[in-house]
Amino acid sequence: MTGLTRRTFLQGVGGALGALGLSQLALERQSHRYGRALAQSTRRKVALLIGINAYPARDRLYGPVTDVELQRQLLIHRFGFNPADIYALTDADATRANILGTFEEYILNSVGPEDVVVIHYSGHGARVAEYELMQQFLDDTNRDCIDLETCQNTTLVPVDYGDGSGSAPVEGIMGHTLLLMRSALPTNNVTLVLDCCYSGGGKRGNVIMRSLLTDLEIRDNEAPQITVSESDYQQMLLRQLNWGPQDFIDQIQSREGKGFVVASAKAHQQSADYAFDGFNAGAFTYLLTQHLWHETRPLSVAIPIVASSATRLSKHSQIPEYDPQGISTVETQPTYHQQPTYPAAEAIILEPLPDNQATLWLGGLDPQSLTAFEGNAEFAQIDQSGKGVGSVKLLSRDGLYAVGEFASPSGSGAESGVWLQERIRGIPETITLRVGLDDATLDGNERQIAQELLASLNYIEWAPIAPGGSAFPPQVLIGRFTLEIDQRMQLSGVARRPTLNSIGLFSATQEPLMVESFGVAEETVEAAINRRLKPQLTSLLIGRMLALMINQNASQIDVNLMVDHQGSRSGVTTRGGDESAIIVPTLTEQGIDVIPINDQITIRITNNEAIDLYIGLLVIDAAGEVNVLFPPASDNLEADIVRAGRSLALPKLKATEPYGITQVLVMASTQPLQSALRTLRRIAPEVRGGSNEATPEEIMRDMFGALDSRRSGGPDTPLSGDRLIDANTLAVLSLLFDVVPEG
Repeated sequence: MTGLTRRTFLQGVGGALGALGLSQLALERQSHRYGRALAQSTRRKVALLIGINAYPARDRLYGPVTDVELQRQLLIHRFGFNPADIYALTDADATRANILGTFEEYILNSVGPEDVVVIHYSGHGARVAEYELMQQFLDDTNRDCIDLETCQNTTLVPVDYGDGSGSAPVEGIMGHTLLLMRSALPTNNVTLVLDCCYSGGGKRGNVIMRSLLTDLEIRDNEAPQITVSESDYQQMLLRQLNWGPQDFIDQIQSREGKGFVVASAKAHQQSADYAFDGFNAGAFTYLLTQHLWHETRPLSVAIPIVASSATRLSKHSQIPEYDPQGISTVETQPTYHQQPTYPAAEAIILEPLPDNQATLWLGGLDPQSLTAFEGNAEFAQIDQSGKGVGSVKLLSRDGLYAVGEFASPSGSGAESGVWLQERIRGIPETITLRVGLDDATLDGNERQIAQELLASLNYIEWAPIAPGGSAFPPQVLIGRFTLEIDQRMQLSGVARRPTLNSIGLFSATQEPLMVESFGVAEETVEAAINRRLKPQLTSLLIGRMLALMINQNASQIDVNLMVDHQGSRSGVTTRGGDESAIIVPTLTEQGIDVIPINDQITIRITNNEAIDLYIGLLVIDAAGEVNVLFPPASDNLEADIVRAGRSLALPKLKATEPYGITQVLVMASTQPLQSALRTLRRIAPEVRGGSNEATPEEIMRDMFGALDSRRSGGPDTPLSGDRLIDANTLAVLSLLFDVVPEG
């Protein structure tokens, strides 16, 4: 959205139940349960959820309808919304008239001053010209248009928007209109969440970007006209608010406004319709809802944490924002203007099934760990106080839906909506790295050569570049760094970029994963793979293996990690820890600390348990290399112990190259970790040196085998199948920071 500031836009934006997977009986049970809960409060909680996949074929999306379900399950089972007060409009039902009509009837004309309102939109975004539409209105203010630089405004794209071609006006809902809609509400407790693009568009890597207009169309001022009905609707709301022309302009430019607006990306960025394991969803919506299943802190903390998670997926591609900023409500009020009604969880029971089974919703799982929940994982059933009342074993998973089996026949009587917290995850016996070849930057011959050269690596699994069309999409892309990608990174403010026309490794969103993976300009595919990419792919696989263990949101072990440099701190804790240990660094858009090269760093791990814990500390640098910092290489069997109630502070480290996103991993276990880390310590130098002797299979066998909860029979206990990692005996915490040049 060239020329339009984020503040101007955010202040300007200022039914069906969609009961997928639920029977009528389950809905009746839910309504009864939530009716009892709501009877304890006079505040109504109402939501309007909009998700559109079914645009014309050229512009089709795959994730917005899933986004509606992500929000619906969260609002019901975490925040206590009555299902009857959630109005969902998807696909053909999400016309402009239906969206505005549902808003008027069920929200504007029904909520009271203390009620809570959530409006979530997932779909395409676009730009429209505002000057003709607003000209008569603006004559009274001696302005040509509200946005003086572009005379454009962002618009939501209902399913009947039109193609915007020629002189035909389009049926959009402008950001200015959304401001008026929010302002007309009788309550200040409103949150508007927008998971759509404001610039860009089209396919990028293995994802689709949620915009109908390209950057070129926006730069060339080719935004279409909006229908006259949009102007009529704005005039109706202005009369209701008793606002004149200058009042409207003042409100658009003001930092104040009713409630919160949360945007999925910065003004110049794109919002990803992302392919996860087995389903598509908005990258931002999934990360936001997954976070809210665990924590509901104020937006000033919540959004940087979500931004940090987005960084794990796509580096610098998508940084969420919120507005207003710098006022007391966003610093003190919880997200969605209320504390959760129900406990934190990874999953809930949707509906009991015959044969002691049930359908489950897994919306609280971290996207990095989904592979560990294909089967054999176990959840603890908990009541509203968080007390365990049973357990459920996972039998199968289809996207975020699953089938589980109760541990005892008595579980078959469990109600819909019972909360499930992770107890055991199943790390697959064989872990591969899914690699795609970027068809936008490599020609057919180059892709064929690359596939042949990497065919000997048995840990590589080829995955097609097919946004929305693959259940198990690529996790890394091999491609060429083009001028278009370079310009996009410049727009995002990324200073350190690969050489133009070099070959290297990209994320699924076509963002360079590691600058170090790129070589010289015009390098051949053969040279790139043989000189650099094979060991770097091995490093990425090791990093993925380690990521499958991160369970800080689920583990009950009370331990926390703190990184301190030059007075700046960031920290993270487990579910069993104190929330005050979660420290989000200030003034960082990505929610991660920025550490200049040569800065002194202190890393501290605190064991808050009443028993001794075994500790391991690893660092994965921006080149993907893994280093074991603690325990030291030693024959001392107690070298990895941190005593109960004590802290471990490593000797001060110095930030060194490579520049870029670096990850600190802490493992805290009730069992020794020396043997688990021994193999990793040994093969890391081999990977860095490109040795063919380094095999990921060794890590799978030795490291995960040593951590398997079935090892109670001793280290020689034979194991087969998934490696079972118990959240009550192992905690793995992760913290990111960005190493940058001095100055």
